[in-house]
This record gives sequence, C-alpha cells and structure tokens, in this order.
Amino acid sequence: MSIQKLKSTLRRGSMFGLVAAFVVSAFAPATSIFADSLNPLTERSLTLSSSSPGWNDTDGSGNTTYAPPNSGANGKKTGNYFSFKVSTDTTSSPTIKAMSFQYCLAPAGKCYAPGNDATHGTDTATTSDLNVHYPSAQEISNTDFNTVIDSSNGNVKAVPGYTNNNPKYLAGHTTADPAEAAKNVAGNFIVIWDNNGTWEQSQGWTATTSNEEAAASPGTPTGQQNAIILQNSGTGFPAHAAVKVLFFATTDDYITNPGEGAFFVKINTFKDWTALSKVAGSEVSLQDNIDSGNVIDGGVTVANVMNQSIQITTKVLETMQFSVGTVDPNTLTDTQLAATKLGAPQHGSCDIIQTALTNGDPENVLQLGDQGSESSLSVDHTYATHSYWRLSSNSSAGATVYYSGHTLSNTSGDEIKPIGVNKTTSKKGTEQFGLALSTKDTTSSTNAFDKASYAVDYSVDRATGKNYENAADTNDSVSVTGVDDSTLLDNGATHSGSWDYTNLSGSYHTPRLDPLVPKANYSDGAGKINLTDGQGGSTNAQFAFDPLSDTIPTAIADEPNQVVDCVTAKMRYIANMAATTPAGIYTTKVNYIAAPQY
Repeated sequence: MSIQKLKSTLRRGSMFGLVAAFVVSAFAPATSIFADSLNPLTERSLTLSSSSPGWNDTDGSGNTTYAPPNSGANGKKTGNYFSFKVSTDTTSSPTIKAMSFQYCLAPAGKCYAPGNDATHGTDTATTSDLNVHYPSAQEISNTDFNTVIDSSNGNVKAVPGYTNNNPKYLAGHTTADPAEAAKNVAGNFIVIWDNNGTWEQSQGWTATTSNEEAAASPGTPTGQQNAIILQNSGTGFPAHAAVKVLFFATTDDYITNPGEGAFFVKINTFKDWTALSKVAGSEVSLQDNIDSGNVIDGGVTVANVMNQSIQITTKVLETMQFSVGTVDPNTLTDTQLAATKLGAPQHGSCDIIQTALTNGDPENVLQLGDQGSESSLSVDHTYATHSYWRLSSNSSAGATVYYSGHTLSNTSGDEIKPIGVNKTTSKKGTEQFGLALSTKDTTSSTNAFDKASYAVDYSVDRATGKNYENAADTNDSVSVTGVDDSTLLDNGATHSGSWDYTNLSGSYHTPRLDPLVPKANYSDGAGKINLTDGQGGSTNAQFAFDPLSDTIPTAIADEPNQVVDCVTAKMRYIANMAATTPAGIYTTKVNYIAAPQY
C-alpha cells in the first residue's frame, strides 16, 4: 500500500484503530507492537558543544581564533551529541534502517524550525535560524574509532598530543574536547552502542539533511535544514541498549544554533524507510514515514535552550623568574640551606639559584685554577669552574637563553684566547677560554626522580687527590656533600636527610634543562677536561666561546613551542694557559639573558 493510501485509510478508520490498539495491548505481548507511543526511547539526552546562540562565534575578545568549530564559544558551528536507550530488540527482526532527528520549536504538533532571523529571512548581527549544515557528512571509519572513543565508557577520549608535556594537559583528565578528536580523524559523525560494558561502533550509516517543516499556515517556516536522517541497510541493538549518535562540527560541516529560546528534537527509529523527495506534487516527508507505521521506537523529544554566554574578562600578566648564581639549593642539606640567603631549612619546588654558599660570602664570584696556588693556571692541567641558572616563564612560545661576555683578560689588555664558535676539547698548554652546558641523559636511569634528556650533571673533574674543578659549592672547608658525586641524578635527594620530593607541588621535577634544548656547540660540557687523568666519565667535554658575544649575545639553549617550568642549567667554564701567556690577574664577567617569546 502506498504511503498516501495508507494515510487516507488511517484517517478514515481512526476509531477502529483506537479500539484495535486497546484490544491487542490487552491480550498480546507488547513486543509485537512497534508503535512509538508504546516503545519510546528512554534515558535520552542532547548535549551541545555550545549553548551560545548561532550568531555568536567569537571569544570574549571578539576573536574567532579561540572559538573554533565544536568549541564552547562557537554557537554558529556546533556539535550535537545524542544519547538514548532503545526499547525494542532489533537484533533480528525488525532491524533499524533509519533514524531521524528533527529540530522543532515545540515538542508536539506541527514542526517549525527554531530561529529568530528578523521576519524569518532577514539576518541581523544578533539573530540566527537553526541550520543543519552537513554538505559532506561522512561516517568516522572504524579504524579511527579508538582514536575518538574510549570504549570503556563511550566518551570522546583524549587524542594524541594530550600528554604531560602538553600545556593543555590536566592531571587526571581522561577526556578531551570533541573538537580536538574531530581534528584528528576523517569524518564528522559516528553511531556507537554499549555492548555489555564495552562501547562499539555501529557501522554503515549515511547521513542526509533536509527541511522538514509544516506548511506556512498557521506558523512561519524558516526554510532552513532542520532534520538529519541516518540510513542503514539494516542493523539492530538489543532491547534497553544504550546508544549514542555524535555529530561533530568541523569547518565545513556543523549545526548552527537558533538565535534564542528553547528548541526540541524529535527522535525516531524506523524498520523501513521511504526516501524523502522534494519533487513538487509528490513530496514524501519525514512525517509521511512516521505516519506509515514503520516507527520502531520514538515519538519522543529532547529539549535544549539557547543562552548568551557569560563573558568574564581578566588578564594574566607576563611572568618570568630568572636566577643566576653559583649554588644550586637542591644540592644542599637542610643545615647548609639554612646558612644561605634563603635562610630556610627546607627545600621548595623551585628554589632560586643562590649567589653564595654561605650568607656573607662574595656573591657570584668563582675562583678558577689551582686552589693550592692562589687560583692560578698551569700548562700541565686544564682547570674548570661552574655556575647555574634557573628559569621559569609563562611565555606560551617558549624562551631562548643567551650569554654575553668577554674572554679572560688582565688590566694590561692581555687576553687568554677564546676557544671560538665551534666546540672543541680542552688542550692543556694552549690558551683557551670556553663554556658549555653540563647535562646528562637520565631517560633510562633508575635513580632519577623523573626522566630528562638534559638533566643537570652535578659531577666534577676530579683525579686522585686533585680537584681540577673548583666552584663556590666545592670549597673543601665547607665540604658540600654530594656535589662531587657523579651518581647524583636526583638533586641530592639522597644527601639531604629525609626530604621527600613527592610532597612538593606538582610543578617540581628533577633539575633539568628540558624542554629547552642546548645549542649544538654548547651541549657537551659534561665529561673529562684533562682527557687522561680526570674522572669526568668516559667522554671528553667540549667547549666554545664566541668572541663577539659581548656585542651580540650568543644563544645557548631554546624552546620555541611551550612554557618553560623551572628549567635548570649548569654552566661549566674551562681555562688553559700557554707557556708564553703574559703574567697577571685575569678576570671576566659573563652575563646570561633570558628572552621569552609570547
């Protein structure tokens, strides 16, 4: 029987139909009836990616950059996520061949699409009609299912890139903005269902949109697309199964919210479907399919309301903490720490670098050379010293650290030759002055508090009975525990009593340069400086020094993509003299410059 004939018959026999329905429901099982009124979809809901009106697609500053499709600020290009439980078992017969989602102004009666465009045709800056805009609707492939959906709960899952190293990461955050998921896969809608606790994809759906409104009288249609029809060759779900239908918003495919007020979405599932046709005089509408008796579960609505967003404005000012000094508090015991300017017998999560080991000592002064001979150089040995710097900044585009300085020189104008812009090993008996970052890779270490590619190397070059590296924190009279320990991978945690790193704030990590990356010519400051008689590990350290750095600062480490959180560097310096180097007292000052990018 054709749809038109069926509709006519139903109208003529409406009283008979009422009686028959009563009799059957009294004497036959309910499962034999596929009337939407007896088998409604239950536990249904609709979640919008944004409840902003459709004319509002900017952030608080009026900027679209931070209001992309599927985001909370964008009412023009929203995603709609339906969830419900089916009432009828459709795993065998009947199977579901279509689902419809029809957006209306009212939950019952004739359907007119929501919207407030002036006179329903003249758009203004603060009006919009609902519009289902899916010209390239495509089902997300099953190969991308695990990228988008967490099969344990059916939620949109965290996508690749949501890690501890990502500034957008939140501890304990297991789901991501659906907009992020949509960016990482092809397709813009998916149907999933709960199979005894494991969510699976229902495949083979195609989506079309249409305008499914009543005639102009008594209401006024908007003429916009207000219905989504999903079709399948035949699929099913067990009775009471939970189903989710997720429509994501992308740049080209999206749903525009109405400009104001409430709207309702009528949902139905069908055991058969007659394709909609808009040929004049022979239109087959969504209502025709509903009237045909092919509805399995449905006759129900979900509701939502458009609201203008609450705009909150504040400002995060640029912040930066950059400390340069000769002592890293993380290497000190509680007693030693109390003697510094910090004056507190406990460690913080990001203590600033100290300028002296003991309060009252000369600040940021290093004695380079043989400590048994008034810090003098020798043609027989290379000597070294070291300092530290620590940087934190909220600059979203990272930071670069530079050095600026001159080589060692005396008051007569004599200079020790700088090594140059290309790194090289130390050569005793040859004039050299250079610097480099002293780091070690702890990614495979079992001792490190956490892993780092460029953790601080606290070891020094020490031969039996000889110390060729002297610094403020290696004074023999003070005897700083642990600083000379080449196995020190966790900031001296093993040397500072019962201090528990895990009780510090979440920003704490092993002192390291990461995420800054050292520049190639300054990356190898860890290792031996006397090549054969040192104990600086199995590798030879290499150093460089740009003689033009006092005019144009030279970059030594940078990170261009993210904030830098308590990064720490150990700077190591070496000097060598030649037999012909003029006598005198040689000094220099090296400045460090942190330049954050916003």
